[in-house]
Amino acid sequence: MKINLFFLICISACILIINSYSCSPARFVKPLNKNQQSANISLGGPLITYGNSVIPVPFLTANYGYGIDSSLTGFGSVNITSALFANLQMELGAAKQLCRQHTYLPALTITPALNIIYRNKDAHKLYPQLTVNAFWEYGKRKNFFYIGIDNWFELSQKRAFDIIQPNHWIFMPEAGHNFTLKKWNFIIETKVIAPNLSNQNLVVDYQTPFKSHGALGVYFGLTRKF
Repeated sequence: MKINLFFLICISACILIINSYSCSPARFVKPLNKNQQSANISLGGPLITYGNSVIPVPFLTANYGYGIDSSLTGFGSVNITSALFANLQMELGAAKQLCRQHTYLPALTITPALNIIYRNKDAHKLYPQLTVNAFWEYGKRKNFFYIGIDNWFELSQKRAFDIIQPNHWIFMPEAGHNFTLKKWNFIIETKVIAPNLSNQNLVVDYQTPFKSHGALGVYFGLTRKF
């Protein structure tokens, strides 16, 4: 019973405040090499209070990427946790590096994507997404850290029950670090999810630096390149 309650809270955490927005870390801040492939799995989500503890919602996401050329990577991902509850949530997009790093000036990557959420013919959504990241490489292994902003766009004019949709832009500042090995990458990231949306009067108690708005997200990712 406690396990069922816990997963109910987990699902609510990404539905109530942000309609499943950004339950995963940034995709391919640094694009793959040409013809290179990668498989990634990530775990994490918004921080919530559960009992006497503060934990990240354990949303599990699987991701695949392919290097179209040295500056462009196409990718697709599936939210495994949502699938366990009969909700399809997938993401299709591409990461394009716009410029290289010059000393202290960062490299820039832009990532347009389409998020598809489907439960049945009466419950489905499409969310265009645009992420912009700046990253700095350092050291022999070319580890890098990054900062950016993830933007989701609400296309619907109305919510459920014919209520006017007041928010059409949801933004999420983010920062992270990529530890690079020969075939493996380990990623940690944190982001402030939807600081422009209220988190009051919800069944989930979010941890956030803005008190009554948004949620603080924490994510961990592991990537295998081949």
